[in-house]
Amino acid sequence: MIPFDMSVSFVAGQTLALSAKRKLATEPNEYVNRPLMTSLLWMTLLYAPSAMFFYHGWTAWNSVYILKDVAAAGPPEYPYFGTNRLLWESILIWLDCTFLVGIFYLAFVQGHRWIRAGQTRKITIASVGVAVALVAYCAITFDRSFVVTTYESWQKLKAGGIHLGDIFDWKGLGAATFLGHEVFWANAIICFVDFGPLAYLYVKFSRE
Repeated sequence: MIPFDMSVSFVAGQTLALSAKRKLATEPNEYVNRPLMTSLLWMTLLYAPSAMFFYHGWTAWNSVYILKDVAAAGPPEYPYFGTNRLLWESILIWLDCTFLVGIFYLAFVQGHRWIRAGQTRKITIASVGVAVALVAYCAITFDRSFVVTTYESWQKLKAGGIHLGDIFDWKGLGAATFLGHEVFWANAIICFVDFGPLAYLYVKFSRE
């Protein structure tokens, strides 16, 4: 989900810088340094591609039902193959990926600056603030954030009323709730793929 991905990009950038604070405190180059370049490898090779995977697979949900679904099959089942829609979708995915990497990069650089200025507490405040904002956003938009279906099906469910209690049902709303959905299991796998190496970087940087 795009709001989640943006939040993770920011918090990961900030907290990775914080974990490498001993090395960054004496590193004058804020834009190119070993901890930053190593962290960018994680972002560009693991996290950003996994975010694009969810965009391809569940377009409507990933865009919190601002965009309609991207057809997944090839011709003739894929009516948009070779059309301008496919072109613009590809550009949008590329921009989204670039934007996530950009957020991560700038968050790390800002964290580095705060470390050099002796203001590491600001990293904690900024990261907690973004995390709280994400939780608040998901709570307010629970009918979009925790319901995974097609754009048309979501509109029908929305018209019938989606209640807060519905999202806690395993495969509720006709198997459209996040809990029990294939997206839930995909996220569980991605957690190991993405956040396992991230945890390793936290430990590695903190020991350097």
